[in-house]
Amino acid sequence: MVAVCFCLLCLGIIFYYHIRERKLLARLQQMLDCAIFGTFEDRQLDESKLSLLETSMQRYLCDQKLSYTELFEQKENMQKLISDISHQAATPVANIMLYSQLLEEDLASIPDSSHLVQYISPILDQAGKMDFFIQLLTKIARLEKDIIALKPVEQRIDSVLHALEQQYGLKAKEKNIRLTVASSSETAVFDRKWTIEAASNVVDNAIKYTPAGGNISVCVTPYQMFLRLDVTDNGIGIHESEHGKIFTRFYRCGTVQDEMGTGIGLYITREVMKAQDGYVKVSSKEGTGSTFSLFFLKHQLSQK
Repeated sequence: MVAVCFCLLCLGIIFYYHIRERKLLARLQQMLDCAIFGTFEDRQLDESKLSLLETSMQRYLCDQKLSYTELFEQKENMQKLISDISHQAATPVANIMLYSQLLEEDLASIPDSSHLVQYISPILDQAGKMDFFIQLLTKIARLEKDIIALKPVEQRIDSVLHALEQQYGLKAKEKNIRLTVASSSETAVFDRKWTIEAASNVVDNAIKYTPAGGNISVCVTPYQMFLRLDVTDNGIGIHESEHGKIFTRFYRCGTVQDEMGTGIGLYITREVMKAQDGYVKVSSKEGTGSTFSLFFLKHQLSQK
């Protein structure tokens, strides 16, 4: 009889701690789920009724939420600052360019003013660089704040290829670079305007970092689920250690520090491709050239 009572007592204790453990795991799971979905809220806990693990988890998630909130606010303030600076600087830069051009035209009609005209060109050149930087900063701020609404739809890729050929054919020719853009009737899912922007950044870099006499090709390869757009050059190439860094903001390879640039173009390319469920990758070897591949979905993902 005593043995039976002892067994029942043991079973009761085991059952009690089993139920207690399940409730604890359920509460921890609920905390984690709330944290994942952004609905976690700090609340007063009765530590006498909670395990040390649950209390520690509660405090950790509270600290993480506070850190995330502070980081989000800092990011919002930084983006607002960039937008404000870009907006305020755009008009003065445009005026500098306009009045410099007017001054250049007036001086051209005045005898013995050639020594003054030569100073106008550097002003226009520097103002053009400032305008270029301002536009890039504006694009980044808008992209990160999701103000830019990409609208990817299934359409033919030839519109992007045609735009690249029209936009960069002359620029490549002026540098004595052969730019070949293959035609394609394939379709994919993308936003035309921003995909042209993304691909343009890659082609522009290819022209910039390919020496005179070089070759650049743009072609499309279809797969079952994806469409791949390749931009291949035989330029200076990229060291393998830098492949993962070139898509981050403001990063520039050590070998191109003397060239004009901001290190923003490839970052925008990556963000645009990611926003339309695609991605970009690079295959390159220093001294032999590079291939940048943009991957697009061939068909729209089903909406759940």
